[in-house]
Amino acid sequence: MAGAGVIDRYLADLAGSLYGSPARKSDLLAEARDSLDDATESYLSAGLPEEEAQRRAVSDFGTVAEVRVDFQSELGLATGVQALRSLALALPVMHVLWELTRLTTIGPWSNTGVRMPEWYGPLALTADYTGYAVAGLGLVALLVARVLCRYARSARAGRWVSLVAATAVGVDLLVRVVLVSVSGLIDMSLLLLSWPCAAVGLLSMVLSARLVVLARRSWRACVTIVA
Repeated sequence: MAGAGVIDRYLADLAGSLYGSPARKSDLLAEARDSLDDATESYLSAGLPEEEAQRRAVSDFGTVAEVRVDFQSELGLATGVQALRSLALALPVMHVLWELTRLTTIGPWSNTGVRMPEWYGPLALTADYTGYAVAGLGLVALLVARVLCRYARSARAGRWVSLVAATAVGVDLLVRVVLVSVSGLIDMSLLLLSWPCAAVGLLSMVLSARLVVLARRSWRACVTIVA
């Protein structure tokens, strides 16, 4: 199309103003292009020159600043939902995998040969329960987010999901850091019970880092919404 540059420049400006999941961003821009192309075809059918038809299509679609609000809200919501889904699904799996690995390679904590304070057991148990609680919070938040998407603006739903995701990830990470730090202070051997336990522990920390990245992306995507 001779006037394709009008739409291309508009979409390039829109893409540059958005932050969030590349895949979801690409989908939104593709939807925008489809709508602009359809509107352009309508104006062409009415007898307008091609470039003018595209200019009118862009004008009808809205300015970059106007469209960006809704698109950025969608991006923030999508990233937050991804973080919550990871919380709800991955955390319980990692906790169960850790316990199974410890029981099959070490057995009861008494087999470690480390004399632990009386409060260490309750602390470790609290860490486990916190992980399941955070996962449950993520699941509930996902259900609430679906309701918010129906009855509230995407921007409001995105901010709420982002806040819950960031809080849940922060709590989970804090508990993990405290438990690892305390274990190391008691006896460094607790951090290396066996190579399978060490591998699962490392995988768990990688998961935590991934959740932090997702929560940060969601928060950043939502706080950039100007509306």
